[in-house]
Amino acid sequence: MKYLSALAFVLFTMISCTNSNGIYFEKTVPLEKHNWQRFHNIDFNVPVKKDMMLDFSMIFKYNDDFKDVWLPVNITFATPDGETRTRNYRFNLLDRRTRKKLGTTVDHTTTVIIPVRKEMPFHAKGNCVVSIEKRIPKMDTYGIEMVGIKAVKSQPKDKQQDH
Repeated sequence: MKYLSALAFVLFTMISCTNSNGIYFEKTVPLEKHNWQRFHNIDFNVPVKKDMMLDFSMIFKYNDDFKDVWLPVNITFATPDGETRTRNYRFNLLDRRTRKKLGTTVDHTTTVIIPVRKEMPFHAKGNCVVSIEKRIPKMDTYGIEMVGIKAVKSQPKDKQQDH
């Protein structure tokens, strides 16, 4: 019995210490009635450490009610040391050659993971607030089921060259 308990503890520790696919942070926000309302900015608090570097991606899940082929957003990073980085993006949701949807589609719902920022450095410990603002003006946007953010630890350049 003691052996079984010890084995269970070791397995639990190993599983809880591993991180699937190297994901450091991932959070999604489902949108009520699949509607991204006009003035609804979506904020994420990403805990960071000093001298850490992260690669950020946006997770975007939409259904057939979303008719656009572009997703215009503004993404702002407010770091713990007071720095603010903001940029307007216009993400293409279709492959330019084939004109097919990017991402994975299951039952009329498409999920796209869009790289936003690579190797973002942090110079202080705390929370990095990532704010996503929809830039489709003057109306609500239907068909958007979920918006999220994913961060993975950046790979050092010397390790990237080995692959």
